[in-house]
Amino acid sequence: MNKGLILSFIAGFTTLSGMLFTINFKNKKYNNKITTISLSMAFIVMILVSIFDLFIESLKNLSNKPFLSILLYILINYTIIYLIIKFKPKNKQKTIEKGELYFLGIYNMIALLLHNIPEGVITYITTNYNFNLGLKITISIIIHNIPEGISIAVPIYYATKSRKKAFIYTFIASIGEPFGSLIPLLLFKNLVGGVYIGYILITVAILMINISIYKIFPKIKTNNKLDIIIGLIIGLILFIINLLII
Repeated sequence: MNKGLILSFIAGFTTLSGMLFTINFKNKKYNNKITTISLSMAFIVMILVSIFDLFIESLKNLSNKPFLSILLYILINYTIIYLIIKFKPKNKQKTIEKGELYFLGIYNMIALLLHNIPEGVITYITTNYNFNLGLKITISIIIHNIPEGISIAVPIYYATKSRKKAFIYTFIASIGEPFGSLIPLLLFKNLVGGVYIGYILITVAILMINISIYKIFPKIKTNNKLDIIIGLIIGLILFIINLLII
């Protein structure tokens, strides 16, 4: 079997590790602690990966494009995604909290599914060009796929109390990686241009930043400050490890 395909499958399905954080402790205090720490991890990792990983990588792929055209693309994407993120369907007051938490999980699933597709493309192409480099990229993807999985599984589980739904939505996000690896496999490497990947990465980065700021942050800002700090530190350590590996 193709090495690039194998590594893409491994990296993608590590997203399911987020299910480990849906353990339902009898003491509500531990449930709140797990939710706050894991969402704080997801918040900081998604912000840092978007800015220092996705944006930088996208600009490398768009180095030949005029700066103003890239800036215009960013502004249009941000405006559209912001309006979608800020849209709130009418709900009864009693169901707003759980509804928004469920909404958060769905948005994270969509964002990370889109995020994983170009990662799959990059992993496949890089691995088949240079296996050692592909392996390093795979390890770094695995590191940030863990909190990404948490950012889907935890909100869905605590909104629905259903591990089955949490698993299904997390699984959907995880298949983005293998699906992305099939694109260059079926269409050949030359048809997957760096320019297209660059634009996709910008869109995904903006989507993840908006979700972090407008969906995750409001859920953690009023919680225990120590739990928030612990989650942010763990997320920061994971991101630093990711940088060191690359």
